[in-house]
Amino acid sequence: GDILVGGYNFGTGSSREQAATALKYRGIQVVLAGSFSQTYKRNAINNGFLILEAPDLVNDLKEMFGVQKLTEKTALNATIDFAASVIIANDKKYPIPPVGIAAQEMIITGGLENWVKERI
Repeated sequence: GDILVGGYNFGTGSSREQAATALKYRGIQVVLAGSFSQTYKRNAINNGFLILEAPDLVNDLKEMFGVQKLTEKTALNATIDFAASVIIANDKKYPIPPVGIAAQEMIITGGLENWVKERI
């Protein structure tokens, strides 16, 4: 599916959960960014939306495409290897932090509400 790559402190000023769910329901599979605001991160995970910090990838994409345009659609393909905690793009491996067990459960169940329903 489609991947959205953002810059640093992605989601700042987006305190409502719709900021994360709108992307999820639009079909974005994952958001990669240099960093995320804590509120956005919490809202995304609580709604079962995968986000990953990949600052090295963001920096390389800035070099490749520049920063003049706000949006640049590319034909790049990426593979996320969760076991090795890397993203592979352009034949280069970029480290990502491992996804914790609690976050994995939220993603798999589709969010906190579904996670609670499964345990009641």
